[in-house]
Amino acid sequence: MRQKFILPLFAAVFVVHFTGCAAWNKYDLRQTKVKAPSGSSSICVACVDERDSLRQGEITPELIGVTRSGVGVPYRVKTATKDPVAAEIAGVVTRAFKSTRKSAPPIICIDSGSAIAALRATRVDRQILIRIQQYNSDTLINTELDYAFVVEVRDSNGKLLATSRQSEVAALGGNFFLPALHARKSVLLKTGDSLSKLLSDPQIQAVLK
Repeated sequence: MRQKFILPLFAAVFVVHFTGCAAWNKYDLRQTKVKAPSGSSSICVACVDERDSLRQGEITPELIGVTRSGVGVPYRVKTATKDPVAAEIAGVVTRAFKSTRKSAPPIICIDSGSAIAALRATRVDRQILIRIQQYNSDTLINTELDYAFVVEVRDSNGKLLATSRQSEVAALGGNFFLPALHARKSVLLKTGDSLSKLLSDPQIQAVLK
């Protein structure tokens, strides 16, 4: 009786591992957990996707990376909502601040100049610009996340007060039987941790009080 259940399960795992699974190639970045410093100043968050591959037309704004089948065939990983990565990240950071202070709706722009102008128009106390300079996950069995984020904070007049940067090619481990599932969880966790560390930078915290 046990064999009747084990064989179909093994077959399903084999198919997922060696052919990929499109259903798992959508990561819900809205579930990313970000910790934001508390304070009394009002904030607005803008995000700009500055990935070279996006600007050169090699990828689309919602692309997160790839998962590969057991024979190495890549399957593109996108946001579950099909919204741009920048929109998702601006959203989760804004929600992280909402529990402790007044927050304006997130802003998405095609370049930093437009984002700075849009932020300044809000007249909030602290204007936060997140620049995505790199963001790409790659999974075969193990997962890597190659990312580079910059966080800039300005005052209500648009004056730059503080900047923090973080970049890494992070090895996130893997799961031989369910690599895509492991990748989805680990990428969200690493993304949240990275953004939280940027916001907890002492220089950033000092100007966000």
